[in-house]
Amino acid sequence: MTIQIDEITLCSATAVWNTNDIAAFGNEQDWVCEPDDVVESRATVEDFQKGIAKGKVAECVDTPAGVLHVWTEIQTRKGCRRGDLFVLQNGEKSFSYFNGGS
Repeated sequence: MTIQIDEITLCSATAVWNTNDIAAFGNEQDWVCEPDDVVESRATVEDFQKGIAKGKVAECVDTPAGVLHVWTEIQTRKGCRRGDLFVLQNGEKSFSYFNGGS
């Protein structure tokens, strides 16, 4: 069964990371973000790693929707608040959420 990836799917996948329990997938109480805060783009996981993550290796978390890539404590630019970046990629599309300062 293939799961269509969208903003809600990314939020559901963050619940797996947040609880370290694959059974938490879809549990809104364990989401790290809200669907309105998720960004859809054509950037790849590699693009995020080379760009915003500045080469830092991501933690990879297996979820029912695929692999969730998580970079913790990254800083988008000097002087900005550090945060965590979550990326779920499906083919040409990716969905991401960053909880730090921009």
